[in-house]
Amino acid sequence: MVGVLVNTSDMLVPMFISTSIDAAYLKKPDAKYIILSALLWVVGIAIVRTFTFVASRYTLVGVSRHTAYDLRNTIYDKILKLPDKFFVGMSTGEIMNRASSDVQSVTMFLGMGGNLFPNAVLRTVLGTILMISISWKLAIPILLFVPVLFFIEYLFGKKIFKLYRVLQDYSDKVVSRVQENYSGARTVRSYNQGDHEKRMYKGMMDKYIQTIKPLNIMDALFWPVLNMASWMPILVILWYGGALYMKGQLTLGGLSAFVAYVSLMIWPIINLGWVTNLYQRSNASLKRIVEITEVVPDIKTPQNPYRPEAIEGNIELKDVKLSYGTNINSIDGISITIPKGQVVGVVGPVGSGKSSFGKLLLRVWDSDSGEVSIDGVDIKKWDLKMLRKSFGYVPQDNFLFSTSIGENIAFAKPDATREEIEKVAEMVQIKDEIEKFPQSFDTVVGERGVTLSGGQRQRVAIARALLLDPPMMLLDDPLSAVDTSTEDAIIDTLKPIIKGRTTIIIAHRVSAMRLADRIIVLDKGRIVEDGTHQELMAKGGYYADLVEKQKLATQIGQEGIDA
Repeated sequence: MVGVLVNTSDMLVPMFISTSIDAAYLKKPDAKYIILSALLWVVGIAIVRTFTFVASRYTLVGVSRHTAYDLRNTIYDKILKLPDKFFVGMSTGEIMNRASSDVQSVTMFLGMGGNLFPNAVLRTVLGTILMISISWKLAIPILLFVPVLFFIEYLFGKKIFKLYRVLQDYSDKVVSRVQENYSGARTVRSYNQGDHEKRMYKGMMDKYIQTIKPLNIMDALFWPVLNMASWMPILVILWYGGALYMKGQLTLGGLSAFVAYVSLMIWPIINLGWVTNLYQRSNASLKRIVEITEVVPDIKTPQNPYRPEAIEGNIELKDVKLSYGTNINSIDGISITIPKGQVVGVVGPVGSGKSSFGKLLLRVWDSDSGEVSIDGVDIKKWDLKMLRKSFGYVPQDNFLFSTSIGENIAFAKPDATREEIEKVAEMVQIKDEIEKFPQSFDTVVGERGVTLSGGQRQRVAIARALLLDPPMMLLDDPLSAVDTSTEDAIIDTLKPIIKGRTTIIIAHRVSAMRLADRIIVLDKGRIVEDGTHQELMAKGGYYADLVEKQKLATQIGQEGIDA
C-alpha cells in the first residue's frame, strides 16, 4: 500500500508539469492559477512521498533483517538435529558459509528487490496508462522497448545464476580451509608448515579469482548493454515525438511529460537488472540453504514415545547389524545382554566396530536390522532426548567450549546450581585443581579447552556426564589422550562413579579393563571373545595377546625412562 502511494505520487508530477507548460506556452488566461495549483500539488506530493518512502524503507529493511534472523535460526536449529551422516559430506566451513554469505545474499535481495521490483511494475503500469492517455501513437513504440529490456535481463540473469553457484561452491572450500587452519593453528606451527599452508591458501585464492572472473565479465557487460538499450525510448521521443509535435498532434507539455515518464519508468526497469542480478545470486544461495534445511533427520522421536518413570539400565542387543550404507557390516550380528549395574569393557583392533557399538546405544546411528533394547523396550520406541539423557556419555574426542569451566561442566544441565557443579567436580577429583585457577570455576578454558591439560579436560568431560546422575555410562576411550600417571588417577576417579551404574567402557588400552566386570572383544563387527579378565587371559586369544603387548610396551618405556 505504501509503495502504491509513493509511485502514484511520482507518476502524477509529470502531468502537473505538462499542464503548466501548456498553460504558459499557450498563454491561457488562467495560466498563473494553473501553474500555482500545479506547484502546490507538487509540493504536497513531495511531502507525502517523503513520509511514505521512509515508511516503505523501514518496513522492507525490517522484513529483510527478520528474514536473516529466521533463516540463521532455522539453519542453526537444523544443524543441531542433523544426523552424523550429513556431516560426512559437508564440512564445517561449508555450513558456516551457507549460514553467513548465502543468508546475506537472500536478505539483500529481499531488502533491495522488495523495494525495486514493485516500484518497477507499478511505474510501468501507471506510466503506460498515462502515456496512452496523452498520445497512444507515441506510447506504443516506446513501450515496445520494455520487453526488450526484460529479455536482456533474463538472458544475463540465467548466466549469472550458474556462475554464482559455481563461485559459492568454491567459496565453501576456501572457508573450510581457513576454518581448519584456525582450529589447527597449533598443529600447523608445531610442524612448521606455516609457509606451506600460506602457499596452499594463496593457490586457492588464485583459483577463486579465476572462478570469479567470468562473473565480473558478465557484470561489466550487463550494465552497459542495459544502459544502451534504455536510451532507445528517448531517441524515439526526440524523433517521432518531435514529428507529432510539428504536426500538432502532441503539445509541448505532452512531449515533456513523455520524457519525464520514460525517465521515471526506465530507471526502475534498469534497476530491475540489478534486482535480477541479486535474485539470481539469492536464488543460488537459497538452493544451497535448502540443502541443509530440507534434510529430514532419519533418527527422531517416534509418535507416542516411551518415557519410563524410572530406568533400570538393562541393555540387550539381538542380532544387530550396522553397515553405514556400505556393503561391509561395521556391526555384524551382535547379540549380548548386559544386566543392570554391570561394567562391560569393549576392546578390539582398529575398525572392529567398538565406536559403532556405542553409537547404536545412543541412537546416533540406527541398526540396519536386529534390535537394541533398554529395559526390554526397543530404543527406537524411546523418547530420543530421554534415551540420550539416560547415558552419561564421555566421547573419545572431548569437546570443551570456549566458556568457563563451570559452564562446560553444566552443558548437560544448563540450570545446574554452583553446588551441583562443584559436587560432580569433587567426584571426579578435579575440584581442588579448578580452585587453584585465579577465577576458579569461572576460568575461561579457551577453544577446545586449550588452557587445561589432557587429564583435566577428560575429568571435566566426565563431570559433565555425571551432572544428570545417569543410570548408565558410556565411556568411549576415556584414557586415549592421557599419560600413565593421569591414567591411574582417572581409573581411581571412575571406580566409585560407575559403581551401581550399567557402564560400557570402549578402550584401546587394556588398563581401562581393570574397571570391567566383563570384557568383550570385537573383530570385524562380531563378538569373538566374552568373559572376565581371568577367563580371557586363560583362553590365550586376542585379549591375552593385547595385554602382553601393552605390558611389554610399558616395560620398555619405563626402562627407557630409568636409563
